Amino acid sequence: MSQAGGKMMKKSILLAAAFGLIAVGAAQAQNSTTGSFNAAAGAGIVGSKHDLSVATGIGSIYGQTDALDRICIYCHAPHHAIQDANAAGIAYLPLWNHGVSTQFYNTYQSDFGDGPTASGLAGVGVDGDAQQFADRHLFNGEGTLGEPGSVSRLCLSCHDGTVAINEYGFDPGRAESKGAATHFIADQFKIGGGGNLTNHHPIGFSYIEVAAHDDEIAAPDTVINAGGTEGMTTIRSLLYGDNMECVTCHDVHNTKNTGETFLWKSDRNSGFCLTCHVK
Repeated sequence: MSQAGGKMMKKSILLAAAFGLIAVGAAQAQNSTTGSFNAAAGAGIVGSKHDLSVATGIGSIYGQTDALDRICIYCHAPHHAIQDANAAGIAYLPLWNHGVSTQFYNTYQSDFGDGPTASGLAGVGVDGDAQQFADRHLFNGEGTLGEPGSVSRLCLSCHDGTVAINEYGFDPGRAESKGAATHFIADQFKIGGGGNLTNHHPIGFSYIEVAAHDDEIAAPDTVINAGGTEGMTTIRSLLYGDNMECVTCHDVHNTKNTGETFLWKSDRNSGFCLTCHVK
């Protein structure tokens, strides 16, 4: 090959590499602005859908204006965090730096009438036993089902759509560390919109109490076997005050989970559902 030909080939290779880098950069930019940026399970919050910075996450679509482009500032701050008296009755506030929802929620109910015969479910897993039927269907507005607990209300303070994603910052001396409260969660990520949780898995109820009455609910000390969840290997260890909450299923920081969508364990072949539901 001639010297001129060699130079031409080198230029072509360099141009191809440059265009490749531009394409990768454009794809990453597109991901970060469409909310499709998604780190691998257990890889940490950076690059996950809960990364609300601009550089590595989805902050550009939610009005991120923090001068330092921080990831944690949307939810947590080392100083001037919300106190109990200002937090709409939410008792669990881990240096909380985000606005909180005051929404009342209508939660899931499983009201099948007065018993297996009246409901048409006689012989379906309960063998016509009225008491067993009643025990198994506690979510009838009279049993253990309550409002979402404090830890779930923190999740819902973004996800129910009543509080802006960028409503954060309570430091009176640092305007640059406050959000403008202008951007709300995208509809595809909304849960509990309008206070409606009736079509979502129930939360805020005593798993311990339900498991004691329902032989199709796994014992609280059942091992989840989620691999990377050291110290969080049983159902009981993921309950909050014996209650099932959002974080019983989801690791919001994407650090110890092994499943998709922040799940502690993958639901491939319904493996996660069947950890608690004995079917």
